[in-house]
Amino acid sequence: MNDTTPPAIARRPATIGLVLGVLSAIVAVLWVVAIPLGIVAIVLGWRAAQAAKGRDGRTIGFGIGALVSGTFGILLGLASAAFGGDATKSDTSPPALEDIGPRIEWSTDLEGLRCSGTITNHASSASGYLLKVEWVSDGTKLADATTVVQPVAPGASTTFNVTSAAKGTAATTCRVAEIERR
Repeated sequence: MNDTTPPAIARRPATIGLVLGVLSAIVAVLWVVAIPLGIVAIVLGWRAAQAAKGRDGRTIGFGIGALVSGTFGILLGLASAAFGGDATKSDTSPPALEDIGPRIEWSTDLEGLRCSGTITNHASSASGYLLKVEWVSDGTKLADATTVVQPVAPGASTTFNVTSAAKGTAATTCRVAEIERR
């Protein structure tokens, strides 16, 4: 028996290359991962397309898809590296809200509402703060006020005091609604 059909082309490398190329484009912001994935996708796509040349259109299509998506992933990864900075580094400064101490005290008296607390600077450099405080009673906002806290050295603590002329009740509570580290 004389079999003249060409041997089956392994479609697996082309398929894997296509998947890796698409993954490369998806995770482009993690350029340290995206660029190597794109390179592997291009190599697998090229080799699969060359092996299938003239014999298996589907494998060639998958190989070309791997080439295109891998190239796109590499280009996006390079753009991310150029414009987005180093993906291996992260901002080590904690959010400013973590600088607020665990206890905030408030009072209501004839002169209005008062709120005080502690701020500890957990950042690596001196930071000032802009605080917005809200007083609430039974789910209704009674008042808000802002205050500026002068720069605090790293690791140091300071107190803040905020007042409002608004009137409250015994159920009035105080919370830091917004905080901005400066």
